[in-house]
Amino acid sequence: MERPNIPPDSGERLFLSTANYIFTAVFAVEMFIKVVASGMLYGSDAYFTSGWNVMDGVLVIISIIDLSMSLLSSSSPRIFGILRVFRLLRSLRPLRVINRAPGLKLVVQTLLSSLRPIGNIVLICCTFFVIFGILGVQLFKGAFYYCEGPDIKNVRNKTDCLADKRNVWLNRKYNFDDLGKALMSLFVLSSRDGWVNIMYTGLDAVGVDQQPIENYSEWRLLYFIAFILLVGFFVLNMFVGVVVENFHRCREEQEKEERVRRAAKRALQMEKKRRKMHEPPYYTNYSKSRLFVHNVVTSKYFDLAIAAVIGLNVVTMAMEFYMMPKALTYALKIFNYFFTAVFILESFMKLLALGLHLYLKD
Repeated sequence: MERPNIPPDSGERLFLSTANYIFTAVFAVEMFIKVVASGMLYGSDAYFTSGWNVMDGVLVIISIIDLSMSLLSSSSPRIFGILRVFRLLRSLRPLRVINRAPGLKLVVQTLLSSLRPIGNIVLICCTFFVIFGILGVQLFKGAFYYCEGPDIKNVRNKTDCLADKRNVWLNRKYNFDDLGKALMSLFVLSSRDGWVNIMYTGLDAVGVDQQPIENYSEWRLLYFIAFILLVGFFVLNMFVGVVVENFHRCREEQEKEERVRRAAKRALQMEKKRRKMHEPPYYTNYSKSRLFVHNVVTSKYFDLAIAAVIGLNVVTMAMEFYMMPKALTYALKIFNYFFTAVFILESFMKLLALGLHLYLKD
């Protein structure tokens, strides 16, 4: 909702500023409670021993600094106006969701754990790029120029091209005149987007200041095919393999943590069940009349009867149509009153038998 053209005295600006104060206060209170509960630096579960908590803490501190700067900048705009660049870092607040979403957390952990093995693959990839770049410079430097004009049928070289003032001697956008341009051309080749045009340009190249001839040197096809096979298919796919492998490893670690949490949760639930087994049932002190209502409500025949009433209600609702006879309209209205009364009676009986807490718990 932030925009640079929001008037400073408008209600929208007041709303955004108030929302910023509220969110900053909520995040600061959350951080304070966690620090008090777990400790800040010392202890096995200290707040700043977790990388995710470090990220949350840094974002909260940045928000507090931004809030302080916004309150003090009115008195010293020249000093604190520069420090209000902290406001730009508020855009990092959505990163706090990562720690709350297991799926996002798994993806981020996978990317971070893949940085080291990916670095080795990057070195291998750069080595191939440099080797093929140097080879490409030796093969094609200055050979990607061509003549463009209305009549170039008899043009053989640069001199013939420029002899006609209507012609222009141009170079291709992607060429191999030096190592930098060669690496750029190889990058386009590795992306396999438009690589065919570069390859055919290389096959047509004759030499320096020479007009290209179609399929002049077809053996150069081996250069482009070798690069596509080695780099475009093999080396670049290694990046995907590393990420997939680390994803499975991180998912196994996360599943182990989830199994431990589920086991602890099941143990807690079993302990609660054991406690309830030793406690007397909730209907022990019921009167005879209330106990009778309880037995009726909890019996399977009562549920079957209510299910039948619901089915009949659905049938009567399905019988409505446009321009119904008055007799049918009246009958359906009576049925609607009847079903509503039955459902209200059911609710009252369950409230009486179970109590408000147990009734709302289901």
